[in-house]
Amino acid sequence: MWWWLFVPVSAVLLLAWIGDSGGESIRYLFTWSIAVLLPGTLLWRVLAGGRSVAQDLGFGAVLGLAWQLAIWAACTAIGVPLLQWAAVAALLLVFAFTPALRPHFSWRGTSVAPPLWWHVLLATSLLVAIVRTVVVVLRPIPLPPIAAARHQDIWYQLGLVQELIRDMTPADPSVLGEPLIYHWFANATMASGSVMSDVPPPQVLMHQWPLTMAITLVLVGWAAGELLSERAWAGPLAAALTGVLPGALQLADSPSVNMSAAQAVQGPTGTMAGVVMLGLVGPTVLILRRQAGPGVWAAMILLLALATGTKPTLLPIMLVGCAFAGVAGWVAERRPPWRLVALGGVAAGFFLASTFALIGSTGGSRVQLLASMRVQPYYQAVSGEKTYPATGGWVLQSLAGADPRMLLFGATLLAYYLLIDAPRLLTLLGLKLDPVRRDPAYWWIGGCVAAGTGVTLVFSHPGYSEYHFLGAILALGMVGVVAVGVNLSPGTRTRDLVVVGVAGILTAVTVYLYWPTDPNTHTVARAAAGLLGPFAVLAVVGAVVILGINWARRPATIAVQVIVLTVAASLPVQVIVFGQALEKATQPLASPGIGYRTYLTAAEQSAMLWLRDHAHPDDVAVSNVFCMPARYRPGCPDDAYWISGLSGVQLLIEGWAYAPANLAATNHKTSFLLQPSPWPDRVLDSRMAVEKPSKQHLANLSGDVGVTLIIGDLRAGPVSPKLDQLADRVFSNEDVRIYRLR
Repeated sequence: MWWWLFVPVSAVLLLAWIGDSGGESIRYLFTWSIAVLLPGTLLWRVLAGGRSVAQDLGFGAVLGLAWQLAIWAACTAIGVPLLQWAAVAALLLVFAFTPALRPHFSWRGTSVAPPLWWHVLLATSLLVAIVRTVVVVLRPIPLPPIAAARHQDIWYQLGLVQELIRDMTPADPSVLGEPLIYHWFANATMASGSVMSDVPPPQVLMHQWPLTMAITLVLVGWAAGELLSERAWAGPLAAALTGVLPGALQLADSPSVNMSAAQAVQGPTGTMAGVVMLGLVGPTVLILRRQAGPGVWAAMILLLALATGTKPTLLPIMLVGCAFAGVAGWVAERRPPWRLVALGGVAAGFFLASTFALIGSTGGSRVQLLASMRVQPYYQAVSGEKTYPATGGWVLQSLAGADPRMLLFGATLLAYYLLIDAPRLLTLLGLKLDPVRRDPAYWWIGGCVAAGTGVTLVFSHPGYSEYHFLGAILALGMVGVVAVGVNLSPGTRTRDLVVVGVAGILTAVTVYLYWPTDPNTHTVARAAAGLLGPFAVLAVVGAVVILGINWARRPATIAVQVIVLTVAASLPVQVIVFGQALEKATQPLASPGIGYRTYLTAAEQSAMLWLRDHAHPDDVAVSNVFCMPARYRPGCPDDAYWISGLSGVQLLIEGWAYAPANLAATNHKTSFLLQPSPWPDRVLDSRMAVEKPSKQHLANLSGDVGVTLIIGDLRAGPVSPKLDQLADRVFSNEDVRIYRLR
C-alpha cells in the first residue's frame, strides 16, 4: 500500500512546480483528507451500509462537503472557526471507541477488500487527473502577486471566501450594507479549508481547492458508475470519462469545444455542482431501487441541503429527473410511486427555501428560445447580430423574423450543440431498451440529462449562465452512458466492440488532421459544412461498420456499438489537447497580457496582500477602482472586485456588475457590465475622497458610513496629494496609496 503515497507526493510536487509552497500544499491536502474525505466516508458507511470501498470513498467525499459546511457554520457562528478541528476529532473518537461504529473505522470498513487491479486503476486515474488539472487548468493562473490577466470572476469569488472566513451570514463585500444573495457553499468550503489548514485564501481558491475537486470528481465518478451499472468494472471506466478525459465530441480541429467538464477556477460553483450532482446518484439510486433505509434518506437530505447552496441549477434538474422516474414508475407499477413523491417534495422544499438568500446572480434572466446559440461558432459572423444576452423577445432575435436562411442556420447550430454532447445524450437511448428501461434509476438520470441539456436552450441569462444547466450534467451524463452501455452489453461480442471503437478513433483522428477549416466562415452553407460535416463522416463510417458486423440487427447490440463508437471518437482530440498542454508545460508561461482589460500589476496585488495582513476586522474602505481596466468612465466594464478579493476589506462600493439590483436593472435591454451604478452617490463619494478630498467630506464618510481606509490606484486615476495632510499614509508603492483616516 505504500505506493499510494505517489498520489499525494505527485500532487505536492506539481503544485510546487507552478508556484505553491510545499508546506501549504501538504497542510491543505492533509486537512482535506482528515476533515472532509475521512468523516464523509465514515458517515456514508453508517448511513448507507458500506457496499464497497469505491462507493464509500466516492459518495463519502461528497457527503464530507456537507459535513464540512455544517461544522464550519457552527464554529464560525460562535466566532471560533478553528474549533472545526475539535469537531473532526470528536467524530473520529466516536467512531474509534463506539463498538457499533468501530468496524467502519478502517481502510475498507465492512466491505470486501478490493483486488489489486482496483488499486492500480484508481491510483493511475487519480495521478492522470491531477496532472491534467495542474497542467491544463491551474498552471495558466499564477498566484498573486505575479502580474497577470486573470478572469475577473476570480476576484469576486475570492472576496466571498474572505467574507465567509469571518461570518456565516455574509454581506456583499463590494457594496457596504447589502446582503449577499448568492450560492456561496463552494466558497464556504474554501473558507473552512483555509482556516483549518492555515493556507491563504488566494492559494486555496486558485490551486488547492480545484485540485481536491478533481480528485473528488474521479472518486465519485467511479462510485456512481459502479452503483448505477451494478458492475465493479464499470467504475474505472466512468471515472476516466468524468475526471480524467471529461470532454465532448470534438472532431475537427476548429472550432474548439470546451474540454473542462465545468472545471474552471473562476467558476468554483460550477465545478462543485458537477461533483454534487454525481454525489446525488448514491442515495437517489438506492431510494429508486427500494434499497434505502432511514440512513440513506438522511444522506439524501444532507446532499440536497448541500445542493441548495451550491448552484441554483441542481435542484430543478433533480426535480425533472424525479418527474421522469415518477411517471415511468407509475406506468410500470400501476400505482403512485410515493417514494418519488417524497423525494421530489424534499427537493422542492429545499429549492423554495433557497430562493430567499441563495439563488443569486439570476437577475435579468428570462425565457428566450435558443438564446444560448449566441456563443456558438460563427453566430455573429453569419447572423450579423450583436445584441446583448437576455435582450429581445421570447426567441433569439436573428430567428424572430422567420427568415428561412436564419432558420436553417439556427437548426445547424442546434444540431451542432446536440452533437458535441452526443456521448452524454446517448444515456436516453437506454430508456427504450430492456433491461435499462425497467430500472427507474435510469429514468431519473435520463431526466436529469435531458433537463440540463434542454433548459440551456430555453433560458437566457445576462452573462450566459444558462450553460451552467448543461455544465451540471456533463459528468453525470458520462456516468449514465457508461452504465447504459454496460447493461445493454450482454450478448454483444467483445470483438465487435473493439472493431467499432477502433473505427471511431481512426475516424476522429483522420477528421482532426485533414478536415479543412475556415475561420472566416460567414455564410450558412459554409457554417453547416464546417460544423456538421465531420459528424456526417463519423455517422457514415459508423453506419457502415455497425451494420456490416450486425446481421441479426439486435437493437441492444446496435445501441451498445453506437455508444462505443461515439465515446471512442470523443477521445482522440482530448488526448491531443492534453498532449499539447504537456508540451507547452515545458516552456515558460506566455506574457502576462498587459494589454488585456483584466491585467493587474504586481504592485497592485502586493498592496492588497499587505492590506489583508494589516487591516482591522471592522475596516471599511473607499477606492477609485470600479472597472476593469481600472480608469473609471461612463459605460466602463463595472466588474472590478480585486480590492475586496485580495484584501478581504469591506468596500463602500466597488464593482457592481453582479449585484442583484444591477442585474435586474438591465430590463432585458442593456448589458449588466455597462450600466450606471445603482448607487451613484457612493461612486461619487469614493471618487471625491481619492481625487478631491476635503476635511469635511472625509469626516462625513467616517462618521456617517464608518469609512476607515482610502485606497488610491494610480492606474485608475489621480490620487490627490492632499490626502497626505488629511489622513495617514500607511502604505505606498509605484501603483497604490493606502491611507487610514484619523
